[in-house]
Amino acid sequence: MNAAIPQLTAFDVVTQLIAAGVYLSIGLAALAHAPSDERTRVFSGLGLMHAIAFCIPVAAWALGEKDPFAFDRLPMAAMLSALAMAALLMFHFSQVFPARRPWIRSSGPQLPIAYVLTPIVVFTLVRWWPTAPAQATPSFGLVFIVFGFPLMVLLGLVLPIASIVSLLRSLREASPPARVPLAGIVLSQLAGGALSLLVLGPLTVAAPESPAVVVVGVTVWLLGLLTPVAYAAGIWKYGVLAIGGPRSAEVKAD
Repeated sequence: MNAAIPQLTAFDVVTQLIAAGVYLSIGLAALAHAPSDERTRVFSGLGLMHAIAFCIPVAAWALGEKDPFAFDRLPMAAMLSALAMAALLMFHFSQVFPARRPWIRSSGPQLPIAYVLTPIVVFTLVRWWPTAPAQATPSFGLVFIVFGFPLMVLLGLVLPIASIVSLLRSLREASPPARVPLAGIVLSQLAGGALSLLVLGPLTVAAPESPAVVVVGVTVWLLGLLTPVAYAAGIWKYGVLAIGGPRSAEVKAD
């Protein structure tokens, strides 16, 4: 028996709008506070990508589409491209907050190239994804094998793990004022990601009508909001930006 795919609800819409507003407002406020700082520029981009990804399902819901898998190709491609960019920006953020890590100091053009190619590849694959096996052409299969599958592994597994590892190393090496916001971001990313992947996903499939889905979903949502809140605390309460610029306050080599 196939489990029903959960439909978007008014509760989902409200939580996604709040998350979009929190990420975007904190990102823009920090950017206005220190517009030349790499850390605020990266996080403002992260906030923008989250806002785009959160608001597209809301717009679809407002137009009467409650099935997340039935969105038109263009908005779906835009949403997944924004989520892909958010994963890339989160990794970038983990490499510069509170200070630049060894990898980014020697990474060369890897990040700029990734920023250009990632949305193009994701948008193209989603836009022309075959709706039936008979529509899967050899050329599309080749593109997916060469670009799509490696990018899925990179964005869905490698970069999230690398981000958490980098944040944990920064937490170990950071000065005391930076440790509290870093701990909040680590908790948000690690606990929120694990709870979403290991509990919420299987529970949603196995028992979509269970009240436990709502409880776990709200917990994951609150943990997700902890990242921008901890980042804001780092800037305005703990003065992380004043500890030293991302180039002058580089952490020790791994």
